[in-house]
Amino acid sequence: MNTDELNAEYRKAAQKYKNISDASRKDPTNSSLAEQVTTSRQRLEDIKKWTSQLKTDDGQKRATQMRKEIDQRNSQIDQVIESMKSLAAADICFLVDCTGSMSTYITAVKTQITQLTDTITAMFDARIRLAFIGYRDINENIDQLDFTDKTDSFKTFLDGVQASGGDDICEDVFSGLETVAKLNWENPNRILIHICDAPCHGTDYHDLKRATDDKYPNGDPNNRTAKTLLDSLKRLRITYCSIQLTADTKKMFTKFIFIYGPIHEINISDPAALMKEISKEATSIIVSGISSTMSAFRIRNSTVKNYTIRSEESNPVYISVIKVDVTTLQPPTDLADIFRPLRDEKSSGSMKIALNPFGKGSLRYVFQGELTNEDLWYTKMVYKEFISTAPDMNTLAAYHEQLEIQVISQFLAKTFNKKVKENLIHYVDAHVVQQKYNPMKIYQVERQLKGQWCKWNNNSGYVSLQNFSAALQAFSHWTYQYTNGRLMVVDLQGVQNEGVYHLTDPAVHCDSLLRFQHTRTNLGNKGMCEFFRTHVCNQICTQLDLKTPAFKDLARESHKKCTSTLRPYLPEIKEEDAPTVTTLPFTPGR
Repeated sequence: MNTDELNAEYRKAAQKYKNISDASRKDPTNSSLAEQVTTSRQRLEDIKKWTSQLKTDDGQKRATQMRKEIDQRNSQIDQVIESMKSLAAADICFLVDCTGSMSTYITAVKTQITQLTDTITAMFDARIRLAFIGYRDINENIDQLDFTDKTDSFKTFLDGVQASGGDDICEDVFSGLETVAKLNWENPNRILIHICDAPCHGTDYHDLKRATDDKYPNGDPNNRTAKTLLDSLKRLRITYCSIQLTADTKKMFTKFIFIYGPIHEINISDPAALMKEISKEATSIIVSGISSTMSAFRIRNSTVKNYTIRSEESNPVYISVIKVDVTTLQPPTDLADIFRPLRDEKSSGSMKIALNPFGKGSLRYVFQGELTNEDLWYTKMVYKEFISTAPDMNTLAAYHEQLEIQVISQFLAKTFNKKVKENLIHYVDAHVVQQKYNPMKIYQVERQLKGQWCKWNNNSGYVSLQNFSAALQAFSHWTYQYTNGRLMVVDLQGVQNEGVYHLTDPAVHCDSLLRFQHTRTNLGNKGMCEFFRTHVCNQICTQLDLKTPAFKDLARESHKKCTSTLRPYLPEIKEEDAPTVTTLPFTPGR
């Protein structure tokens, strides 16, 4: 900013400080207002300091450089958000048994399809194309619609599809699979939804007892094989999902999985919920694809460290004991602390680390290991090392930044827990270790989380519909309001045990784009806007009196449509299960 811009910003911040101070004087027990007074006052002090610095020659040079860096970071953020939208584009093909017993599900696909397209559009603002393949029995007609981005055309086509045919119990699944491979697949996410209640021909694929159940017990009369057909789909990088309506299909899909690899099974007990369950699975598949591709995007200008991923269950081969320097950050003591550099403490220790990692995230490899220092004695830990070989990612500063994000998130989680009077959210303690005799080997180290891993939201507006958590969504929202819009914790992931969320590897959006730059997960106000674009306030948000801000990029009608689309997926919170909100004692910032 130049001097005029800073003066305008100061006047705006001063008016905000006055309004909040007046409100706080009228309601002195309101801790939320007291906290906002502190952050507003800190904002005024920061602007004063910047204005003073800007009046010097060095300050003007620094301001020019900062503007250049901010413009560059804004451009990068725009590129990330646009890339995520394009990476969310999906081709979704319905492969459906269209014999007489399937009329209810054919109707369900037609009448509910808008729920699927609206959900994906609301979540990702992405392009969706639909296709339909309906198969019956040997020598019976195939209903085929290649991909279209017009939902009305898809529904019109289904108006002409009739549930008919099916001579015996087994059906001509192979012709359906063969036709799927001939479709015009082109989007990054390619999803096949196979809905059926009967297996393919051949006793290798079922355990039906009567001879009349399968007129072709020796298999496909056209001599096609499951391996050939499924390999064709694998080459197209299609994610295969099955909806198995009877137990008769179990053996067939067991055989298919042996050939194809993982097939996502979607359990449906009520046809009325068909598209709701498909939407949950589809959004999960899409965000997984985005995460994998964005990992490559973030490190595209560098090579990747070459490790062999081993099974977590196998006994790791440890490198011998290595001497390390251990860095621990002093946690914030109040809200103002999180906007200052956190002080670190140094100690010495020894580490053991597995020769190869057991996992790989979007940014880091994960190794099993042990650590001892002044507080720990060879405690079982996990070590996290950046995937990229880029020099700026393999510095103590980059690891320090990631550690700072975790410590700030931990402080906010503890404060949130006090606010709701429950131990709901816990971020694991973390340290940074640097090998003494090879300073280029740096890791973040923390206790390993045990349980079913889940990502509840990410840093670009995604929220899990399969494992929706009202508490975690409210937490992200609360961090924004608690910090007066300056910071938001997102990318909430980890495990849940006995009602407590044990989390790690958060991302933090910050109003300062030059903070938390190394991992490129700070998307600033635009990232916060993406969160609110899909956020549906729940009972906990209401109890905490959380407000949705009016971002200029957040079109009111778009937000309203988005949240109304996603609301049906969110479970109701029973009154007896809702946290009890308390008023926190307020400690002024130092």
